Amino acid sequence: MNYVNGRNIHDADSHLLEHPDWLRRYVSPAVRERVPLLDLHGLEEEAAQALLAQQAGQRQLSEDPDELMTRKNWAAPGAFDPVERSSALNLLGFKSQLVFSTYSHLGMIDHGGAATLDPEVLYEMVDGHNRGVVEFCAADQRLLGVGFIAPHVPERAIASTRLALDLGCAGIELPSLPCGDYSLTHPAFDPLYDLLQERGCPLLFHVGGGGRLVHPTFAANGRAAERVHNDRETLIPSLTYIGIPAPLEMALAALILDGVFERFPRLRCGVIEQGAIWVPGFLRRLDAALEEFGRPRQRASLPLCPSEYFVRQIRVTPFPFEDIGWLIRETGPDVYMFGTDYPHDEGGETPLDLFDVALEPMSINVREAVYWRNFEDLMGEGLPIELRVERVAEETFAEDEDEEVLRLTGESTAVHRKKVLLRLLVKEAAERQGLMASDEEVEEAVNEFRANYGLYDVDDTVEWLDQAGISYESLCGVMRDSVLADKLFVSLHEEVDRNLPEQIGVATARLRRQK
Repeated sequence: MNYVNGRNIHDADSHLLEHPDWLRRYVSPAVRERVPLLDLHGLEEEAAQALLAQQAGQRQLSEDPDELMTRKNWAAPGAFDPVERSSALNLLGFKSQLVFSTYSHLGMIDHGGAATLDPEVLYEMVDGHNRGVVEFCAADQRLLGVGFIAPHVPERAIASTRLALDLGCAGIELPSLPCGDYSLTHPAFDPLYDLLQERGCPLLFHVGGGGRLVHPTFAANGRAAERVHNDRETLIPSLTYIGIPAPLEMALAALILDGVFERFPRLRCGVIEQGAIWVPGFLRRLDAALEEFGRPRQRASLPLCPSEYFVRQIRVTPFPFEDIGWLIRETGPDVYMFGTDYPHDEGGETPLDLFDVALEPMSINVREAVYWRNFEDLMGEGLPIELRVERVAEETFAEDEDEEVLRLTGESTAVHRKKVLLRLLVKEAAERQGLMASDEEVEEAVNEFRANYGLYDVDDTVEWLDQAGISYESLCGVMRDSVLADKLFVSLHEEVDRNLPEQIGVATARLRRQK
């Protein structure tokens, strides 16, 4: 059995680990010597030893999938060798992995010196990076390469985005730290977002794209034991974690409040390896910012609440140690995705176990949202159709099976589709109002359902579930939606009653036809 125990799970966060000369291999000879060797933050010796071991044939791929998560950085199978990575992915069992670079893009962000680079060199680095990522991922279609774009020169950034997508990048990462002279919301970047929307590929933000998160003076605190040193800077890990969302929140707020997501409603945005515990408060601050400080013209240009754009178009990977259950209770399940950070040590050794424990009390619908549905919504056309879990569901009821559905249920497939749509709308409306269905309420609804249909004992219920081809968790999911619908009706009963006469009036046309 593989690491995921045969379940449908996408990994929204994984990496390739570069060596110092990696980027130079993918740029033209004319600029190669002007491209700096990669700064591996003091880990150059570790990287070199792993490469020597591979060249000597001394790297072994364990058959124990759990062991894969204990081997980190360059020592991990597939950290820098694509053939190894494909074999490791077989043991891990993920439907797909989103693959980010680790070090090669950092030199293209202002704090890494990109502002002083000749644009010809900078965009050779950008295009070389994207060629290298695509080459790494070509070994296995489950590896979804992420291109990186430096936004310093908008027209060059747009051209490099088009090239990256043509090469086969599944998504495009931009830095959340402002680079160059224009905000990411400037109309000059509209063609870039239009291109992503047209191709159905996501905009992505990843940790590291926000620049230095903690001012170095904070390290001068007289507590040497808390410091971590490397060749780049002196860090305090706890403060670094606190600082992660600051540049990201500003970038997302600008994209929402300046109307980018309104102008490009099908554009999806992924926020990767930057935690999620900041999300509930940020949604409230977004709405307050527009309500209290927005200008009339700005309010008029945004027909939705800012938080609604976020929930509609942005997907986020929580850190495994964060309280995922609390996040879902605060904002609903449609924002969050699973990620391992493989093979980085920050991902820990048991990320899936931590997610499973947090999600165990949740319905199967919630677990599916976190493990695959939200990821597939994010990736769009960037995810090959063969890797989509929902493709199976789409093929389950073909048009030629409609008669069988009618025989089994007394209603056509079209009617059932409308009922599914109603359930989805109920869940969305309930989440907006903060309505939740407790496990006790769901259990009561299940028992009432069983009584209504003569499923009085456990054996009868199990036999029916087997015949219907559904799980008990699926039944609970439908009943949970029913509970939410009842609560939503209580909340909106006055508006429902006002609209009831016209609904009844329209329905009388059926009797007229029968006459």
